[in-house]
Amino acid sequence: MAKIHPTAVVGARAVIADDVVVGPFAVIGDEVELAEGVSVGAQAHVTGRTRIGARTEVYPFAALGLSPQMLGFDGETTELEIGEDNIIREHTSLHVGTPAGGGRTRIGAHNLIMNHVHVAHDCQVGDHCIVAAYSGMGGHVEIHDHAVIGGFTGIHQFVRIGESGFTAAGAKVTRDVAPYAKVAGDRARFVGVNRINLERRGFPPETIRVIKHAFFVLFQSKLRLVDACKRVEEECAGSEEVVKLLAFVRSTGRGVVR
Repeated sequence: MAKIHPTAVVGARAVIADDVVVGPFAVIGDEVELAEGVSVGAQAHVTGRTRIGARTEVYPFAALGLSPQMLGFDGETTELEIGEDNIIREHTSLHVGTPAGGGRTRIGAHNLIMNHVHVAHDCQVGDHCIVAAYSGMGGHVEIHDHAVIGGFTGIHQFVRIGESGFTAAGAKVTRDVAPYAKVAGDRARFVGVNRINLERRGFPPETIRVIKHAFFVLFQSKLRLVDACKRVEEECAGSEEVVKLLAFVRSTGRGVVR
């Protein structure tokens, strides 16, 4: 049987696995689904059409699945999907999606979301990401796998943070952050390649060298971006990582932090 504290309020239609733990004064809504091994801390609030994957830990006072902070939302049936093995710390707020954004806010697996983080409607967070304390995302933001968001980072709506991207503490990000890039400042500027992250992931030195050369040509050669992309394509042929980098840069809608 699930371990539900007697002071917790759990909706009659909530779907809860047998080994779930729900702490004192927590609230679990009727449409919530909690998979095996999930724990929900004291006074956390989980509502809406929210699904939480196995072994995810929700700390006290988190607010998950509430309506978006936007005008014009009138209670449409939208969702929050949270994957497996996440850690969601105190006072985090994760909101459901909107019909205009596909109807679903999604958090992947194996993420650490620290205290007081806000993830707005329709955001898509990948796997193995770290989002540090007091960071906030506007609606429709994409955080790709292995990204690290520094504390007090503000991310404008519709911005993408590429794979293994890194934002320094206090960054204000209004354009896309390319895969493997480090950015810092208000407004954020490119400050280098996220070498430490790549080394921790097991990227060999030669691969990191090729990525660094690609960034030099793209952001520091003073070529027009379209011409820089062509040059990188020629000089870094055969690199899967560079192919991914160029595809990201070429598909940007808001421009790329340079």
